[in-house]
Amino acid sequence: MGRSYFVEEAVGQYLSSFISTEKNYVTGLLIGQCSSQRDYILLAVRTPSKEEQSESPKRNPIQPKLSDLDEEWIAEHANQVSRMLPGGLLVLGVFIITSPEQSKDAQTVLRKLVFTVEKSTMKSRLWRLMENDVSDRVTLHFCSVTKKMLCRTYDVRDAKSSAKPADWKYQSNVSSSWLPLECAVGINLLIPLSATSASREIHKNIRSGLTDWAAQIEKSIFLINGQVKEEDSELLEGQKKASRGTSQPGTQTFNVKVLLPLPQRPNDRCTATVQVCKGSINVRGVVKCRAYVHSNKPKVKDAIQALKRDILNTVSDRCEILLEDLILNGAPDDDSNRPCHALPQRVFTPLAGSYVMLCDYMLGNESVREIQEHILEMLDQNVPTEDFEISEEINTGTYPEMSGAFQMDGTDGEPVKKLGKARPVLKVGANMGMVLAAAVALLAAAFSFHYFSN
Repeated sequence: MGRSYFVEEAVGQYLSSFISTEKNYVTGLLIGQCSSQRDYILLAVRTPSKEEQSESPKRNPIQPKLSDLDEEWIAEHANQVSRMLPGGLLVLGVFIITSPEQSKDAQTVLRKLVFTVEKSTMKSRLWRLMENDVSDRVTLHFCSVTKKMLCRTYDVRDAKSSAKPADWKYQSNVSSSWLPLECAVGINLLIPLSATSASREIHKNIRSGLTDWAAQIEKSIFLINGQVKEEDSELLEGQKKASRGTSQPGTQTFNVKVLLPLPQRPNDRCTATVQVCKGSINVRGVVKCRAYVHSNKPKVKDAIQALKRDILNTVSDRCEILLEDLILNGAPDDDSNRPCHALPQRVFTPLAGSYVMLCDYMLGNESVREIQEHILEMLDQNVPTEDFEISEEINTGTYPEMSGAFQMDGTDGEPVKKLGKARPVLKVGANMGMVLAAAVALLAAAFSFHYFSN
């Protein structure tokens, strides 16, 4: 028996809105949450048009063919959308709307896309799917004339996976009673830059430092509303049920406190090593994290896992966005011998018809309206600016007194240094590999002036 997908009715209305489109096909992403028992789809998002296509439609009168589909473009869109999802939400699959003439090729295209999208969204993550994670991803083909839908799944762990049938069921208010979890986590991460590594390997140092920090988060203890709960117990166990007609779904928030493990146990042998370094990066601040879990008897371990992954995602995503911004705009002038750059601030925005909130990241001197435009481009959601919730995140103190430290301040209070506008939208997505490579070179130039003296 295949998997069942419970889909928000608004998703069906969204897909139907493309039936009258002049294009031969429309592709997009399916966003939701999976669990051992059932899966949920909350949002469908079409793939944005390329800049040259949207600005000059008259120059390209020939309608696109399915064989011309740009996989790299779709994969980069999926990568950027994944940054905008809180813990518990994933890009669960892809959809395509075609004419009857192209239907026979649709399944081949969808199979390629679902693996490409999964690889794109997971490539920069500090975590990997575990054995108990659901690895099935969904594909949906919708015929624009017959309105017939074909829903299938593929196991993305198996490159040779064959299609399995799945049920697609529309429901209203799918996420109206989902449970939110929130926490604030202090970050003070010092990443050494090896003196023996080449400039092009700086990004590997950063990745290595974040990976070591991620291991600490995985070993942390999570207190839910001040209590340690058994992982296999139900999240709502012991909660008083509201009287009929008086419950307010979605308003109950679980406050979580993260207790990081001690760096060393008293009786453990010290394993510290001496490393010759030419500089370091210090990522510091307090980040606000948020996750959502379905209300169908959720387990404590699922809720904690969703929040852990949001912590890891938001820190690594901010570092990536800052690096992209540095190469797009160049590093701002800084007279100090320890240049500081403020990591982007997190902004939450509500998903229409749901208590679930999506997010985006706002760089130094970006305006809320620019974030509004970015959300419209990436998620096809027109969110009023007054609905934005800017997370209140704070600076965590003074800078360490150490020579050659390059501060990437992970704060959302008063920025240390304002950066120029450089929202990395899809127009540069196809060349993102070149962008990151150039960012590494830029950072190398910054570090070349800061060496530890013997």
